[in-house]
Amino acid sequence: MDELQAAGDQMSHAPNRGTGQPESSIRDAVHGLVDISDLYAPGPPIIAQLIQSRAIQRLRRIKQLGFASQSYVAADHSRYAHALGTMHVMRNLLKQVGGARSSFRTTLLQQYEEAYEPPEPITADFLYQHVLVAALLQDIGELPYQNATTEHFVPDEDLRDWVGGKIDQDVSLWPSKAVFNLGCLLNADLQAILEPLNLHFIAFLMSAESWSDSAWQQRFMPLRHMLDGEIDADRIDYVHRDAHHTVGGLSTSHDVVSAILSYDDSGPICSDPAPLGNFLATRAHLYSIVYFAPQNRFRVMLLSSIIDGIRKLPDAFHTSSLIATREVGIESFLELDDVRLEAEINNVKSSQSRRRLDKKTSIALSEFTTASSAYAHFWLRESNQSSSVNGATVPIPNEIFFETFEASTPKPSGIRFETTAPTGETELAAINDMNGPYFEVVRSPRVTMPILGDVLMFYPQHDRGRDFAALKKSYRMGTLRSSLLAKKRSEWGGIPADTRRSHGYTGLSVFISYCVDDTVHVQRIVRELHNSRRRYYVILEPNQGIGGTTAQNSIDGVMQTDCCIIVASRAYQGRCSKQLNGNIMHEIRTMHDRRIPNPDSYPVVPVSIHRHEEVANIPWSLLGMSSPPFTGTVLEHATESELRTTVAAAIAALDSRMAEK
Repeated sequence: MDELQAAGDQMSHAPNRGTGQPESSIRDAVHGLVDISDLYAPGPPIIAQLIQSRAIQRLRRIKQLGFASQSYVAADHSRYAHALGTMHVMRNLLKQVGGARSSFRTTLLQQYEEAYEPPEPITADFLYQHVLVAALLQDIGELPYQNATTEHFVPDEDLRDWVGGKIDQDVSLWPSKAVFNLGCLLNADLQAILEPLNLHFIAFLMSAESWSDSAWQQRFMPLRHMLDGEIDADRIDYVHRDAHHTVGGLSTSHDVVSAILSYDDSGPICSDPAPLGNFLATRAHLYSIVYFAPQNRFRVMLLSSIIDGIRKLPDAFHTSSLIATREVGIESFLELDDVRLEAEINNVKSSQSRRRLDKKTSIALSEFTTASSAYAHFWLRESNQSSSVNGATVPIPNEIFFETFEASTPKPSGIRFETTAPTGETELAAINDMNGPYFEVVRSPRVTMPILGDVLMFYPQHDRGRDFAALKKSYRMGTLRSSLLAKKRSEWGGIPADTRRSHGYTGLSVFISYCVDDTVHVQRIVRELHNSRRRYYVILEPNQGIGGTTAQNSIDGVMQTDCCIIVASRAYQGRCSKQLNGNIMHEIRTMHDRRIPNPDSYPVVPVSIHRHEEVANIPWSLLGMSSPPFTGTVLEHATESELRTTVAAAIAALDSRMAEK
């Protein structure tokens, strides 16, 4: 049973004189006594009421680790426990860094008064109460089995418009969780409980990363690092809680908090590297063997396949209105939890609609609901399997499930340690410069076991038939990985990589320059070009084409097209700076050479997955741009309509420049 769930309804509000225990507390197996008293509450208790609210109680029915209990039987703790644990860690962090004489405290009080101009001076307890509430509520927008459902359930337009109007922000591009978070926060029941507090400030703390207002982007950075940073209350709790229920840990939350001296605009400033190293090593270990445990990933694949398959049915809404509805409002969201979703799936299994599911969905449904041990897994690594798609591929049976693993380029670490030089002066040293093998975890783009380019494949142990015989032969020949990647491309809906000579496609031939880490976003762009019947060429696999090397394929891609769309991103920028002889830099240099006679002889237009300032260090000057260009709508969380508009604008710009030529 969830260690906080049983105690949640037995909160003691009477002082326990003689023990020093807080007046309101819950006992937790990870942290011990969790204090749920308020720092500021001029009326009824705020935190205790929030814990009993519908939004928080819903978290009892959402597992923190999703399907991890398939591999670790004790890993069935809930996000309810994590929410209270995060608040507990935040309270300890505020005690650690926000004391009466700290510059941290003074700076935050000044920033609040500048931002909100309160009619009378505020106290630190008033300010810190908002931070505790934000920590408690930071996961109320979580979907059931989030890793599998994040693309399947999104806020509807009415909810986005309502949330945006409440906080005076354009939230149309915000990630779903941020919108659901604020939808719950601003709903009538929580709004009534939080009436004594500044709701706008809590909303900002819960979603600051998504705010587009440049003035707000620079505010309250120390608090934001405590809520959503490298060493924040959320991570400190989930690392120790998840490790407690699975693999065991190397440190305690108290060890980590005690090693933090303060937070500033760049992140945490720490004293002792050892507990921080143990914390980061534990987190890396969890990602390697718990979060990415094959049985966990398998059920993520199955659930995603089931939802996709049900939505393909002509009568999908009649089969399951909950599963069939992708865009949801706040009331529908509050009804979405693990229990309800699994009940809907079981209902589909026993309904007449099951007979109309396609074969792959039917297999996924059977495996998901029976939890049999009929499947085994295997890693297909790029080192021992070909990446080329030029050779023959084999048909992939419906019984095969697989996913590919890509890396994302990490942001530079803001963790620093206070050290004393031989002169007696205090200096700050970045974590990357500290000694110790555990600090490699902040240098690497990926700290998990799967190697870049790996494909995780699940196959039935008792397979039969001609297709399976061909699949086994393909593995022995080293071509199975390329066959699976070809299958993945075909699941885009059969969108081809090259339409330059295809009948019915018009306009300039456009080359798409991108980083493989951004494949999901590039798929959306290419799909839009395909739907618009535009001529384009995109390299879907490194060895695609007839070049002798992958670099030559990149060069040929630029040389054999009329213009280019660059899909800018943090990962694209990282490849430019770290791989000077990599494929992306070959593409950029070839674009530069083609533009030497006349810049309009090879027009280049950027679109961007991330914010303008996050891609400023791409070598734009090689493309004749004296400063980083405006890249338009941020595509990371763009709707289909926004994506369509962005791609159309990019094509129009290319057409215009060629016309001027």
